[in-house]
Amino acid sequence: MSARTPKLLLIPCSGQETASLTEKIFEILRADYGLQNDIEMLRSSRRSEIGKDSRKDNRHPLVGDYFGDVEVQVDIGRNELKDVVRGKHVVLVEHLLTPNRLVSPGSSQIVSVNDHIMTIRGFLDVVARVDTLQRTLVVPYLSYVRSHSIEKYEERGFFQFDSLRRTLKDYKGDGLDCLLTIDPHSMKAAQIAEELGIDFHAINPFQSTRAINPYKLGLTGDRARTVMQETRPFQERFQALKQENSNHLYVVSVDDGTEKRTENFTERGFPELSPEELYARLAYFDKDRVSYEVSLAQFKPFSRINNQNIDPEGTYIIIDDMYATGGTAGKVATILKKLGATRVEVWTSHAVTMPPQYQRANDRGSIDMVVCLDTVPQDPTLAIEYIPASASLIAADVYKSHQKLISTR
Repeated sequence: MSARTPKLLLIPCSGQETASLTEKIFEILRADYGLQNDIEMLRSSRRSEIGKDSRKDNRHPLVGDYFGDVEVQVDIGRNELKDVVRGKHVVLVEHLLTPNRLVSPGSSQIVSVNDHIMTIRGFLDVVARVDTLQRTLVVPYLSYVRSHSIEKYEERGFFQFDSLRRTLKDYKGDGLDCLLTIDPHSMKAAQIAEELGIDFHAINPFQSTRAINPYKLGLTGDRARTVMQETRPFQERFQALKQENSNHLYVVSVDDGTEKRTENFTERGFPELSPEELYARLAYFDKDRVSYEVSLAQFKPFSRINNQNIDPEGTYIIIDDMYATGGTAGKVATILKKLGATRVEVWTSHAVTMPPQYQRANDRGSIDMVVCLDTVPQDPTLAIEYIPASASLIAADVYKSHQKLISTR
């Protein structure tokens, strides 16, 4: 890259989990994508990490913290804004869900999703004090996407706060240009972002090599192979299972929202099968959430796999984007096990389980294993097998976003 190429500046907003993720992204972009001299990282400090006599003037370092009442604090001096931030592609990184992060050492109060959202708004506000090439936000798990079905429920006379639209409108008003996230619960987020003029990137961790072309990113040789392998975590795992049990491997869609991703994943996982053979490997379920606590699951009428033909030697993989306590997946797994299935696994992008739910989540019932990306920093007592791929997935998309920005200059 030339000396005049715009620089990429990564800024972790708050917490050690976010700082660690940002450092991994930074190192991947340097090592695998060759951004040696064109990338920087600006770390924020907590108030306790700077001197009490630090003056509130142009020399003040970047601080991201909370006051005693959990009000968000984001401060920065003019020197750092002009010397470090100005003129760059600024990428803010923040975990929106940290189930076990406390506001401060010794506190019993957990940092909430709303606290993280206000932190992001604080960072966007101070960054907007100088000209930047682009302001990008990276959130591994995008919260407030559960409100995507409000239109469906309005037909029943039930109304909800449209938190997704409200949050994205606030981000846009604060100067956000681009949002990168892994596997959002609904593509309604992309639709709203487009309406607002936010460039929205939904990173698909269930994609295959056919969906990734590292050579288009300018990568070759070992670097290309490394990136290709690290950005298809679930397909890599699936191919390993195929070698062990190819004839008894099935994929399960639990509701309308997972249907398309499950079909795409299965098609890419079994490229050697004809369409007829392929759909014999897919189980389709329907879910109806009749209340906050009650949901019903049953085979869809057209599902080739149904009550009559469960493979007693079969391993059934439920594909979903979120896992909290395994409510819906557990119902589907119970049906499959009662009909004779040998093994049921849940493969998911986000473990959104909160501490009061840990015991229930760990009592998985008919689910033999939960496999998840590391998009949400969780307590190790939560019985989930993690695939540490978030940093690699995000790095690839940050790089693509940065290259797109460069090409339009």
